[in-house]
Amino acid sequence: MNIEIKNISKSFNDKEIFKNLSLSINSGERIALVGKSGIGKTTLLRLLMKELVPDSGEIIFSEDVRYSVVFQDNLLFENKTVYENIIFVKDISKEDVKKYLKTLYLEDVIDKKVCELSGGMKRRVAILRAIIYSGNLFIFDEALREVDLKTRDEIVNIINTMVKETLIITTHNLNDIEDLKVDRVIDIGDFKF
Repeated sequence: MNIEIKNISKSFNDKEIFKNLSLSINSGERIALVGKSGIGKTTLLRLLMKELVPDSGEIIFSEDVRYSVVFQDNLLFENKTVYENIIFVKDISKEDVKKYLKTLYLEDVIDKKVCELSGGMKRRVAILRAIIYSGNLFIFDEALREVDLKTRDEIVNIINTMVKETLIITTHNLNDIEDLKVDRVIDIGDFKF
């Protein structure tokens, strides 16, 4: 999945977020978007996911996009089980889901409702669901925030093991960049004029 961002501009009311932003992302590349809060990281992700339309310019994908996304909020179905949350994105056997859950030490929660899980468990389920969906563009918006160190290491391991496609993350943590083997760091602040 190659991505060409050509001269995009985006404003909200009178606030200019981007002006003539151009950027190339190569297939299989791991990109970290960094910059202070409110600078436009999530806006750029929303443009890539076609949730927003640029005021000008264009974004060109080399093939049809299948997004695997982890948002800042988990966006899980709280009153459904972990298994029901996983099969919502992909039809997969319960045994296979158990195997995936085991990699994150969650095999015992497959039939629990999400509302019964801790915050770290919910985050692992959200990330696992995105990985199981098997998109060709992975977008992780602050995916490693608010988890304890052990949970973070488990998540990093599963991402490094299972995600081989293009990955774009936003983070404020330099350890995330190093541990996720990011190929390129893009400071969104560098695109402000």
